[in-house]
Amino acid sequence: MVRFWNRLTLLQRFTIASATIAVALAVVLSAATVQAIESFAVKDEAQVAAELVLRTIAPQLRPADFAGTLPRERRALLDALFRAHGVSDRALRIRLWRADRQLLYSNVPEPETLQRAGPDLSMPGLAVFTERRGRLENIAPDVIRFFVPVQVEGNPKPIAAFEILYDLTRLHQQLQHISRTVWTAVPLGFLVLYGSVFVLVRRASQQLLKQQAALIAAHLGTYQSLASAIDAKDSYTGDHSTNVADLAARVGRALKLSPEAVDDVRIGARLHDLGKIGVPDAILMKPGPLDPDELVIMRRHAERGFEILQKAPLSDRVKLAVRHSHERWDGKGYPAGLAGEAIPLIARIVAVVDAYEAMTSDRPYRKALPVKEALERLERDAGSHFDPRVARAFVQLTRKERDI
Repeated sequence: MVRFWNRLTLLQRFTIASATIAVALAVVLSAATVQAIESFAVKDEAQVAAELVLRTIAPQLRPADFAGTLPRERRALLDALFRAHGVSDRALRIRLWRADRQLLYSNVPEPETLQRAGPDLSMPGLAVFTERRGRLENIAPDVIRFFVPVQVEGNPKPIAAFEILYDLTRLHQQLQHISRTVWTAVPLGFLVLYGSVFVLVRRASQQLLKQQAALIAAHLGTYQSLASAIDAKDSYTGDHSTNVADLAARVGRALKLSPEAVDDVRIGARLHDLGKIGVPDAILMKPGPLDPDELVIMRRHAERGFEILQKAPLSDRVKLAVRHSHERWDGKGYPAGLAGEAIPLIARIVAVVDAYEAMTSDRPYRKALPVKEALERLERDAGSHFDPRVARAFVQLTRKERDI
């Protein structure tokens, strides 16, 4: 997963991350909005019913009604009042509890065990949804229970309370349309907003990439000109860097490297001798072997090329390839004496191709070797001088192309 993420461009990472955040926010906001609307609607419905009871039913009660058992005619009056004002239409059950928790009234028959099992009217938790000390709770998805305290003037404590089980089926049916609207409108709004931001970011990213590509091309052109100038110093190796770059790119593709990595292989190979710009011509074009002091100066070109490229807008893979293209698989190379896979892959590719190009080109001190002999030397030195896998891939590729 980490490897996949690292392969993505900045715009691709932004697209995935921002889309995930937008979807999450749309879902959370939609759910929170729907929940808030439903909660408000349920509380409002309960409060309307509570206010209806307090305004129309409670005033019909007399102090004598709470002294003992409610007479039959008084019960009939409450039944009539509830029906007349529409409370019974949605109320599944209506009870009237006295302060001592005795049941005074119910619109449906109740078992004897329930006659003294009412709510404690002194509980602080009785105040939830109205300033008149009402309590609201869900007991089923479409049913709520709320209490409507009954108070008399001059007494702050309730002397009784209506307990109402209220049917919310009709309300939930009405809320379904609102819920669908919210779940459609909010994600759609986020989609439009995300699309607008994405288009702006994409355009800005494309413009930035174009500017970056132009900058890289300008720098690369400068460095390639320097590399060509180095090759031009010696009539024997005039196209050396170009040839090495082409061969190295073919090896990169044979090793199934990514297109971006193949581009880096080509650039690294093209610039691998860049540091020779600081090597005196007398040493660079000497027809015979170099003496020890001259060899030290010549070998410094690898690090000098790396230093020249330090501030260039090129990948680190290219810069390290220039620095380590003269390392050996057995650790006897320069400048750092790296061995095996500690040597960057592009540097290992350049080492093989550079050696082949050198062996098959005329030099002041010898004629070019036949391709077959050069390939045999690469095979012989695989595992000591060269990466065996890279050397094998290059040899197989060359023999196939030349039908050897």
